[in-house]
Amino acid sequence: MIDPNTGLYIAPLAVPNPAKVTITATSQAIPSQSASTSVTVQATDPIGTVSGVTTLPSCSGSLQGATCFQMTVSCPGVADLTAYLKVNNPNALPVGTVLFGVGTGGSGLYDDPNAGGFMMGETTVQNILTVGNFNTVQVSFGAPFNPTPPQPNGWLQGPGGVRRLACRYATLADWVYHNPKTINPNPNNTATTSAPMCATGNSGGSGAIAYAVYEYGLDSEFAMIEPTSGPPMARIDQGCSPCNSNVQGPVCTDASSMNNANLCYEPADAAIIDEAYQSAGASSPTLCTNALNGNTPPSGLFQSDSIVYNPGTNNKISLPHTTVKQLFGDLDTSNAVPQGMVWGQSVSPSPLATCIADAGHPIPDVLDGAKQIASDIQQYCH
Repeated sequence: MIDPNTGLYIAPLAVPNPAKVTITATSQAIPSQSASTSVTVQATDPIGTVSGVTTLPSCSGSLQGATCFQMTVSCPGVADLTAYLKVNNPNALPVGTVLFGVGTGGSGLYDDPNAGGFMMGETTVQNILTVGNFNTVQVSFGAPFNPTPPQPNGWLQGPGGVRRLACRYATLADWVYHNPKTINPNPNNTATTSAPMCATGNSGGSGAIAYAVYEYGLDSEFAMIEPTSGPPMARIDQGCSPCNSNVQGPVCTDASSMNNANLCYEPADAAIIDEAYQSAGASSPTLCTNALNGNTPPSGLFQSDSIVYNPGTNNKISLPHTTVKQLFGDLDTSNAVPQGMVWGQSVSPSPLATCIADAGHPIPDVLDGAKQIASDIQQYCH
């Protein structure tokens, strides 16, 4: 579907047959003048490339004995971004690889509470490393490595929009999958991929994972994912709409008095979405904030950028190769709970889900949450 006012193309859930279609633009001022072009509709959004991989002289964070890498991630239609990986290897040959991501734009290390990470993040990573014998790969798009120029917004730095920017995480995950000997240089490691590869991420980090497995076609590479407190980008079109007219979603059944059922964003959340449409260092446009305050957003834009971008249909987000387990906090008052549960309801097969009684929005900040994540990954990542 092409919006007649904006020209924005909303792709169907299924690739048309034939996949090559012709688009014709006709001048409204001079209807006799028109031009046509052919485009091929792909099943998934295209991932990018990784270049300039270098080993850093030292690593940050709580967990010792790691190797840290710096690299450049390039994706179609958006600016290049510097990314970092903190890799720890088990003493034995690895049984697989697990990726960890922090919230918002992924600028920080999961095991470093002083750099965007979590109070008990080290517990989760350490458990998966030493008990599970997985390679652990912490992904950062900034802190604490301080790239030049700085990247405070991480993978969400626009312009381009949230869905297109999510290519950065998907590209990095795909690189990890296809470079097992860089991730684990043990001479006895004969693996040709990092499989089974699994991932967890909180809030915005869960959003990056959800885009990767569906919009970017990495369902075949991720054996299991555990989105925690999200993904909050399930329905950006509902998030960026006035709360007094907003629909509600499901919440933890034992925490209905604490969880906020509204799908609409708080102003701080809307500001984060705004960044996905802004150039680095700019403060405009503020598309989500404007829409939250009742101004009409660009037609179809937020729907197209949502993870659940074709709502109201019987078609599910099919993830046949990926086991999905979601975690939420009973004490989480953000919209991440209903947004994440709406996404879960749209996924097939239906995800497993658990609510942690003493957890707020950052699930790995509490010991129960940190241990649950580690236990789930060890149980389902195979």
